[in-house]
Amino acid sequence: MSNSIMLGFDYLYWQKQGVKIPVQAPLNAHYIVVGGSGSGKSTALLYWLYKARPHKVDLYIADFKASREFSGITPHFAEFEDCYDLIKAFYQEFQNTPEGGGGTIKVILIDEIAGLLTHFSMTKEGKAKADQLRMILSSILMLGRSRQCFVWLSMQRYSASIFPSSSGSADNFHVTVGLGRLTVDGRKGLFAGEHFEGEDTLQFGQARGIVLVDGQPLRSLIIPKVSKRKLLALLQQ
Repeated sequence: MSNSIMLGFDYLYWQKQGVKIPVQAPLNAHYIVVGGSGSGKSTALLYWLYKARPHKVDLYIADFKASREFSGITPHFAEFEDCYDLIKAFYQEFQNTPEGGGGTIKVILIDEIAGLLTHFSMTKEGKAKADQLRMILSSILMLGRSRQCFVWLSMQRYSASIFPSSSGSADNFHVTVGLGRLTVDGRKGLFAGEHFEGEDTLQFGQARGIVLVDGQPLRSLIIPKVSKRKLLALLQQ
């Protein structure tokens, strides 16, 4: 698979056969990863970014929570309310990118997008910013693939309120990952009620979950046991 990265291993196959079968996904794709606190989202994202290092990627990171888990990886970095300006800067880059992308994959990773939109929606002025962010992300989700510009979103809970249902934006994610124990509604929203054989025998928890890669069947996923601190240090080099 061209420009592919390893997301982790097939959890069900590992449990049943004791064999680690890699789960691959295209790097040039829109990603969404959902999981509660402690589900391993940050570790997964750092691991995927590490796996993406051999590829030519222009990375932007908007860390709304100011968790410092992604600091120092890229000069295109912002926290809290400054994420708004960074997302606008990425959108400008997207608009200036010709069809085909010019040989570089551009990715904006937004950690806790739901929290960012909720924060801005608390005031009249902020609501206008939240609406603009939704418009920007919807546009990139629908048109970004042809310009090699991609959105990676991370959040604790998936909500259809992030994008208007009429926009169809949520249908443009190519890689969908749910980690830990998802709510019934959250799982249904992410995977449209799909299931795979043997799912009910698995114990989902930290760094274990479900993945749907465009064009592939729904699968179980386990992220390798790695240190976030070591991954961050490697990415900062």
